[in-house]
Amino acid sequence: MSETLYEKGREELAKLLDYFENNKGNRNEATTRFQLIDSILLNSLAWERGSITSEDSYNKEFTDYTLHLNQSVLIIEAKREGNYFELPSGYDGLNYPLKSLCKDEKNLKDALIQVSQYCQTRGIQLGAVSNGWQFVVFLANRVDGIPPLEGNAYVFPSLDFIYRNFKVFWNCLSPAGLQERFIFKKLVGGAIPELPPKLSTRITHYPGVKDRNPFQTEIQIISELVLEDIIHDREVEKSFLQECYCKSGALSQYALISKEILKTRYEYLFEKEEKRASLEAVVSKKGLSTDFSEVLANSMSRRPVLLLGDVGVGKSTFINNLIKVEAESIFENALTFKIDLGSQAVLSQDIRKTVIDEMYNQLDRDYGVDIEDDGFVRGTYDSELQKLRKSIYKKYFESDDPKSLEVEIGFLEKKLDDSTNHLKNSLLHISKARQKQIIIFIDNCDQRDDETQQTAFLIAQEFAEHWPATVFLTLRPETFHRSMKLGALSGYHPKAFTISPPRIDEVIEKRLAFAQKITRGEIPLRNISITTTFSKLDSLLQVLLISFKNNIQLIEFVDNLAYGNVRQAIELAKNFLGSGHVDTNKIIKIFDDSGSYTIPLHEFLRAVIYGDTNHYDPQTSLIVNLFDVQYHDKREHFLLSILLGILNSYISTRKNDGYLETSKVFSQLQEFEYTLEQIDLAINFSLTKKLIETSGKGSLIESRKYPSMLRVTTKGVYHSTHLIRLFTYIDAIIVDTPIFDSEYRGALQDAYHITDRLYRAEKFVDYLDEAWQSCSSVSRSFFDWDDISHSIRKDIAVIKAKI
Repeated sequence: MSETLYEKGREELAKLLDYFENNKGNRNEATTRFQLIDSILLNSLAWERGSITSEDSYNKEFTDYTLHLNQSVLIIEAKREGNYFELPSGYDGLNYPLKSLCKDEKNLKDALIQVSQYCQTRGIQLGAVSNGWQFVVFLANRVDGIPPLEGNAYVFPSLDFIYRNFKVFWNCLSPAGLQERFIFKKLVGGAIPELPPKLSTRITHYPGVKDRNPFQTEIQIISELVLEDIIHDREVEKSFLQECYCKSGALSQYALISKEILKTRYEYLFEKEEKRASLEAVVSKKGLSTDFSEVLANSMSRRPVLLLGDVGVGKSTFINNLIKVEAESIFENALTFKIDLGSQAVLSQDIRKTVIDEMYNQLDRDYGVDIEDDGFVRGTYDSELQKLRKSIYKKYFESDDPKSLEVEIGFLEKKLDDSTNHLKNSLLHISKARQKQIIIFIDNCDQRDDETQQTAFLIAQEFAEHWPATVFLTLRPETFHRSMKLGALSGYHPKAFTISPPRIDEVIEKRLAFAQKITRGEIPLRNISITTTFSKLDSLLQVLLISFKNNIQLIEFVDNLAYGNVRQAIELAKNFLGSGHVDTNKIIKIFDDSGSYTIPLHEFLRAVIYGDTNHYDPQTSLIVNLFDVQYHDKREHFLLSILLGILNSYISTRKNDGYLETSKVFSQLQEFEYTLEQIDLAINFSLTKKLIETSGKGSLIESRKYPSMLRVTTKGVYHSTHLIRLFTYIDAIIVDTPIFDSEYRGALQDAYHITDRLYRAEKFVDYLDEAWQSCSSVSRSFFDWDDISHSIRKDIAVIKAKI
């Protein structure tokens, strides 16, 4: 709160009070507004005129005042000055029950009902009625199950009362007070009202642990080995990269958003008004970027070169392929260090010490150079030793006095004690003597906290500027953005190259085929013999290859859910193989008997939805429950889907590369009668679950203080257009959805048999059909539950026909 504005507001109110007392009269509504309400808002409460809309129209209904703080936050209904109310004698409180006030004051009740209707149709929570010298402020649009006129209001019965209680008045209605949500906390409290219990609360040992039989357990262990662990084996790594590496930047064939949108993955890293860095794709259709190749080949950069990429897009794999395959000739004539700051072995260590120690170890392990070896140390400091022998200790050396050795060893010990400078001097010595380039990759530092990441950049900057080395540092785009704004990068102009994900379908196909070479013994594993289980896993891998090739629904699901995260896509395939929710013996038997088996989407989907649990658990599942609610409002069952529908509708226009202004998202949802609080939570939740993304990646997300634009992700589109129509999805999320109707709540029980689960799903859809009747203001072009309900019932009918 600005002290100056607050004090000035009190002074202006005193002037208005004096004017009011000396100019009493039965002013009409327009005069009341101009002389009193306008003065209070603009002069006493410090509102800017641009934040106030008069005669705001919606569905041919006009509000007297609508106040805005990025979004609409308050509607004031202005009445004639003579239209006043009285409080009971002796009452001098602020917080007053509306029920009592409405019984005594019919005109006021009518005005309160009117402003409440305005607020509900516009999704604005706070309303007020004023005749210029009296104010009633209340929650006109509630989401806690309490009718607006049955709650309390803050009542200011006179200008004199307002002056004596100006601090409270300011906190209730000034921009600063509304930003701090003072009035909301006073009228409803800080806690979200208790919701009806979810079915999960009635399930013993929810969510439970899914048992695996011994065969499934063994399959899980071996699939982990052949799909994940083996790629870190130094003896296999080069073959793996040659056969499995997929070029960065190839666009998905199965994404539910256009290729033009996919191309802009890193285009909106910064907001329009922010300082931008030089960004260039590290790979194009013609191969490695020319600038990147020149930096790599000629040690041109005295600043760290940044490699930016989202989680799981393959930054580490890109580096490994660069070293072992694509630029092998360059690295054969270089000393290359790859420091993995994300490995468990270094997570708890001091980062500077980690980097130095790792470089010591890699010099010894990979190049056979022990930089603490006596001969090497003397070679590194030969010129300084020559100077030492000519210094004040010259006589010791000339006479072979034993003290000369003590002096020499003492000198060299000091050099070795300073491990950082000794490493620097050693690298300088090696690069000159062997004519070798020094290249350092610092990888996975974005798996550490922000402070550590800032330290990593400063170390990289020091190496690049003062050491004989070219330094590459991998970062996530959001880390880069934050550091450019506030952190270690803010004072630099680094060169940054972006790494986009490869095609998920190509990665999966190559990885599964490579895993088969292991299960068939074509790639031998040390200390591991091929067993019967390997043969059965080979059959399952073949089933996956066939299924991803023949069942477009399957690859479409994985591609859109992963949204470029290669690591997650492989994890989905790997977890299917050993899932307790998959009858692997049945699949193998059918495959062995017929030579073919195509995994249906629902079978793969169950493994993803449930993971290692018996029931759907929103805390661990990659799948999001779109029907969960945070407030006591059954319309909220559809809020997430409507939000995604709005953004998906806009993405098809291809304007702003699919990004829609955040303020327009709020306005549209308010028109559908959702409150700012509901919208705020829905956006935050969607960002957390990666259903949507923001411009200005890495901006700290605060309530109501979002980056300027939002865009739906492929994961969000797939949830709102595909998953939501499937029985398998509905069957899972029922346990995690609060049911407001007690009759339906009683009918929805824990169920295991398919017949019972189908019946339960139908009852759940019936319940949502009824809830949808309250959403008449929602545009069906963004979201149409009737159409989705029909699809779910159709899917249920198909399943019934098969059993």
